[in-house]
Amino acid sequence: MERFLDYFVPERYVLDIVIDKERKTIGGEVLVEGEILAEIVKFHVVELEVDYVEVNGKKVEFKYENGVLSLFKAPLGSGDIKIGYHGSLNENMEGAYLSTYEYKGKTEVIVATQFESHYAREAFPCIDEPAAKAVFELSISIPDGSKDIVLSNMPTKDELEIRLFSGRGSSLPSSRGSDPSYLGRNLRTPSNKVSSGSSPCYHTISFEPTPRMSTYLLAWVVGRFHGKTVKNSHGVEITTYVAMNQDLDSVDFANEVAAKSLEFYDDNFGVPYPLRKLDQVALPDFEAGAMENWGLVTYRESMLLIGKTATVSDKKSVALTVAHELSHQWFGDLVTMEWWDDLWLNESFASVMEYYAIQDIYPEFNIFESFFTRDCCAALLRDAYTGVQSVHQDVKDPAEIATLFDSAIVYAKGARLMLMLIRLMGWESFCKGIKDYFKKYQYKNAVGDDLWRSLKSYADFDPKQMMHAFIDRPGYPVITNEGEDFEKFSQKRFLLDGPLTDEKWPLPRITEDMSGHYVLNLNEKEFGERLENYNELGLEEKLRLLIDRDLITKSGIQSAVSLFPLVMKLKDEESAAIWNKIVGLIANLRVYFDDDSAEEKMLKEFVLKLIDKKMDKVGIMTSDDDDENMIRLRANLLGLDYFAEDRKRFEQLAKMYESNPSEMDNEIRFDILSAKVYLDSSVVDGYMKIYKNVVEPDIKYDYLAAATLVRGEKYLQKLVGLLGDVKVVKPQDQLHLFVYLYRNPKSRAQVFEWLTKNWDFVEKTGGEKTLSDYPMLVARMARTEDELERFERFFGPMREEPALSRAIEIGENEIRARIKMIQENQEAVINELKKY
Repeated sequence: MERFLDYFVPERYVLDIVIDKERKTIGGEVLVEGEILAEIVKFHVVELEVDYVEVNGKKVEFKYENGVLSLFKAPLGSGDIKIGYHGSLNENMEGAYLSTYEYKGKTEVIVATQFESHYAREAFPCIDEPAAKAVFELSISIPDGSKDIVLSNMPTKDELEIRLFSGRGSSLPSSRGSDPSYLGRNLRTPSNKVSSGSSPCYHTISFEPTPRMSTYLLAWVVGRFHGKTVKNSHGVEITTYVAMNQDLDSVDFANEVAAKSLEFYDDNFGVPYPLRKLDQVALPDFEAGAMENWGLVTYRESMLLIGKTATVSDKKSVALTVAHELSHQWFGDLVTMEWWDDLWLNESFASVMEYYAIQDIYPEFNIFESFFTRDCCAALLRDAYTGVQSVHQDVKDPAEIATLFDSAIVYAKGARLMLMLIRLMGWESFCKGIKDYFKKYQYKNAVGDDLWRSLKSYADFDPKQMMHAFIDRPGYPVITNEGEDFEKFSQKRFLLDGPLTDEKWPLPRITEDMSGHYVLNLNEKEFGERLENYNELGLEEKLRLLIDRDLITKSGIQSAVSLFPLVMKLKDEESAAIWNKIVGLIANLRVYFDDDSAEEKMLKEFVLKLIDKKMDKVGIMTSDDDDENMIRLRANLLGLDYFAEDRKRFEQLAKMYESNPSEMDNEIRFDILSAKVYLDSSVVDGYMKIYKNVVEPDIKYDYLAAATLVRGEKYLQKLVGLLGDVKVVKPQDQLHLFVYLYRNPKSRAQVFEWLTKNWDFVEKTGGEKTLSDYPMLVARMARTEDELERFERFFGPMREEPALSRAIEIGENEIRARIKMIQENQEAVINELKKY
């Protein structure tokens, strides 16, 4: 892929940007100082109009097409390039975009940015490549009299009032239409010296220069917010902002997590957080979970706010998200990958550091149990198909960049590989290497080998050799013991959609805890011994036994019927993490049973028998003395109870329903709503009214998810009708609604039909990073030849699209593997179930 950095090396951007959110416009002037390396210089510019270009004060010839601005006859050497431009603010949650919320009967409009991975070019002309680090001096002008606050990466330097008139300088969207008006930086005057006249008046906020950083980390937010500020023990000022319609106290937990996370990283990374302030902003519309803009981290409201109705699970999710983004202030912001193929240098490390930070700050959360039962399992499952990408992945087309953000690979698998490395080295030795890495490459770019060199001095093995083997190619090994305690072993590549292949990975040692990214293939004797001595195993060893056996049975190496005695063995377990995996085992057994069949009813009876006494002991209501494990344990049991269609407990839960969401038990609110809608479909309309009007994100998603469990056809049709209706379900929530409805067997066919007829809407509103989620989610639910044919008929023609090709290929492989597994095991599984 062509690199524009080969033509021009930017050193400093001076950005004068004018934003008028009422007219949905953006424009201004970009002055870029740097080194001109070629007579033709290229800038990235997408969906903006270029008004003029000057090099060293002189106009130059330029051409702008297909997202590329080419400047001709540029003089070699140091140069200043000035570009005037204007354009529109979009609503697709990329680049500089519009977001809205309701407050006191009025729609409040926000302008926010999302520049990762390559969307800065949609807000201003730039060299939009991670290696093109530069200093940014930003000024933003907004209409005078606005009540908006304006935030960016750095603290505010000064504020001025300016008056616009036609002349030379920055180009701005004119009130006369698309013709630009101009504003020169030298025309600013202090607000108390503005001359009289009828020209439009703007308020300008200038920010201090940023450190050297990549374009994708620049950020700004303009809108009405309120916030709270705290200062951590290292002197960093942390302010968390929320929309005016949100409870201000809902930022307290995020402030606490941020303060303590920065302290943890300061202490362990050796280089202190380099900025004076950290702002966190909860945005009403946001495609991703959060974004690590240096000094101005942006979040979905659900990923940052903890109000009075939030659950322990919500708190853990917010804690992990905040810790993840703040680790990026080092991994990604301070030291940035050279190119997107090394995205894992950012995301894999942040995805494991979040757990180390939260384990240190909130040990009562038992946070690594979530890592083992969620991230590790996601990585193992996704990485077991042919066609899956490697953690380190070449990028040949800009559209492929979005596909790198695969949560199961670059995040979950990458994090597990980092955990394997850290445990082999030991935390203290690992941190010594990390400190060397940050000191050497701060404010620079790096590649993977730079990291391995920094760590090598503190390891008794070769980190580069091991990590290259796991990061540069897909897959992982299945290990078969050929000695005592895996002192001798053989390995093959583990696959769910094909025969095992003769591949090997360097493994300094094999352990039976959750450290290594591999699967242990225990023979029946070994498996029986583990079960016999089950109570003597540690939690990680128990989880390994369950997770590996589940995958081994899916591959056909061992019979799926072995899952039944395993599940029965675990029925007295007290660990929520173990019950989380029991839920997973039951879910995987479900694929062998047709919906609403006599055999499925038999499985539900088995599940109810499995959990009934445990459920009675635990109870359905939260108790004041419940610890985190008990709360999670109850949640897992209630999930199985719902699958078993236990009307007795449904009726008990439904009686706890209150019209005011805040009056219900927060921890079981979703279970109450699910039971209520199971017994009475007519509550769906009320659920959706609450979803639309309530502002607390935890309540919104509970009601939306519970509504989609309805069985009445009339109400399901109403909900399917909300797909594409962004007035009721915001664009950021459309994927949630799709997923929830697609999981319901009674609405699945309707939802897929909607997808085939509305793909243009999905492409327009979903954003590049979530586009591939649709084929992946459809594939995950498919288990018949008809569903495979339907998948191939719709997604097949999109196979050549870079953003979708891999997801479609893996989806087809996954469906075929599941069909084969069902055909080979269904009869035996049903017969085994009859014994219980």
